[in-house]
Amino acid sequence: MPPQMPSAIVCVLLLTCASLHQASAGAMGWATDPFDTDGGINQQPGQPWTGPSKLPAVPDAHSLNPAEQGKVWSLPQLTAYALAHNPQTAAAWDALRAQAAGVGIAESAWLPTLTLNTSASRRQSASTAGFTVPARNSVNPNLTLSYTLWDFGLRSAKTAAAKAQEWVAGFTQNQEIQSVAFSVAQAYYQVLGNQSLLLADEKTVAENQKNLEAAEVMHRAGQATVGSLYQARAALAQAQSTLAAQQQTLRSSQGVLASTLGLSPKTLLKIHPLPLNQTPPELHDAAETLMHAALSANPALQEARAQVAAAQANVRSAKASGLPSLGVSSSYGYLFQGGFQPSDTWTVGFTLTVPLFTGFNNHYQIRQNEALRDQAEANLAASRNSTESTVWQDYHNFQGATAAWPGARSGLENAEKALEVVQAQYRVGQATIQDVLLAESTLAQARYTLIQNLVSSYVALAQLSQAVGMPLGAQKP
Repeated sequence: MPPQMPSAIVCVLLLTCASLHQASAGAMGWATDPFDTDGGINQQPGQPWTGPSKLPAVPDAHSLNPAEQGKVWSLPQLTAYALAHNPQTAAAWDALRAQAAGVGIAESAWLPTLTLNTSASRRQSASTAGFTVPARNSVNPNLTLSYTLWDFGLRSAKTAAAKAQEWVAGFTQNQEIQSVAFSVAQAYYQVLGNQSLLLADEKTVAENQKNLEAAEVMHRAGQATVGSLYQARAALAQAQSTLAAQQQTLRSSQGVLASTLGLSPKTLLKIHPLPLNQTPPELHDAAETLMHAALSANPALQEARAQVAAAQANVRSAKASGLPSLGVSSSYGYLFQGGFQPSDTWTVGFTLTVPLFTGFNNHYQIRQNEALRDQAEANLAASRNSTESTVWQDYHNFQGATAAWPGARSGLENAEKALEVVQAQYRVGQATIQDVLLAESTLAQARYTLIQNLVSSYVALAQLSQAVGMPLGAQKP
């Protein structure tokens, strides 16, 4: 048997083997991922990805000017501010600008192109006979002019498609404008309603406080039981709880309104209260009239029409791309070469391009664009049906809200009178505390119904206006 190796030598051999193994593993890892693309990925699933360390900064929300902080805003003023500061309208406007530049790109094909190329070189060669040719420097500027004379409508089709895409972007911007305006109106009326509901809850708390005071007087006089006193206290506590919840609901809706303007939700906007004695807005147009108006005013429907125009132009472009084209080109070059006199060259020529076989590429491009055109036409028909249906539903939703208002107003007036009568009867012992609390609950519900009905009528009109695609001239609260 060979003599036993010293332990130190064994350790060295083991470390050497481990190092070679790690180097081999590292070389294999480099071969499979030379750019270390997995370096920023977690080694196990289920762990959140931290993302790149350098990203564009999140922009700050707009803030009101000092002169605007104490301002009492109307709906037109809020809408105008939102259209100028909401990021949605800005993004839609930028998209329209990009498509407008696309029209310029398409129309640039109607102009000639002028190109300047310059090459500089140094050349030296050695002969097999054993002598060397002196080094030679050369500079060769070359100016080329080219222009397409005829392309069977290819440039016209591409220009038409670019203009149609600009129309699409324009109508998309109009949709964003209407969407933002409706969001502002919806949030505005929601704040108005929540402000009114808060005032109604404050009245309910005050009335329940009076009921409790009356119950305490009746209890001390021996004309009411302690149970009546507890019922009055429970009603007051419930009213106070509802008031506290409504305060938070109002603050939440105020944050939504601020956000629609591109402001921080913390921004507090002052608006006029909703007058409950005001009648709902009126609409004198019939549903059929509004449906007909929407066919030419609704931006979503107009966008679908523009999509059809773009698809039709793309079909013409695909067909023209398979036809011959004729172009003219001219070039002029000047050669500076060391050891020789300068020389110039010029050319003028025509180029006829006839695509004979493209592997059926053009054939399938035509088929694809024809299918996309048919799809755009089907989408246009669907958009027409959807627009008419939406206008029809929003019209009758608005009519239903306004039709319910007289009953809601009458219910509030009668509930107020009923509470006065029951309170008077309770003070003389002809009614119980249950009768008073029932009348108070009926009055509170009547206030809620009237406020919600009035707010719903304005929101329904704003929604109808958005569906039609034009302002309907409604009365503003």
